[in-house]
Amino acid sequence: MIDTWRMESPTSKIVTFKIAGDRKFGFVCSAKMDGRDIKEITGCREVLTRKEVEAMFSDYVDRG
Repeated sequence: MIDTWRMESPTSKIVTFKIAGDRKFGFVCSAKMDGRDIKEITGCREVLTRKEVEAMFSDYVDRG
């Protein structure tokens, strides 16, 4: 499963979020802004919601 969406940061930059993986192997969540990537492997078998992923990367996005 892959879910990708975009939102505008507080600094008016476009941020792309992505959730990829499955319940068997776990999920990888990522965010990308201005060519910078950050990834976090959740290790969780349950997929996170979009709000949970946005909260996970909120410091990264706010500094953008």
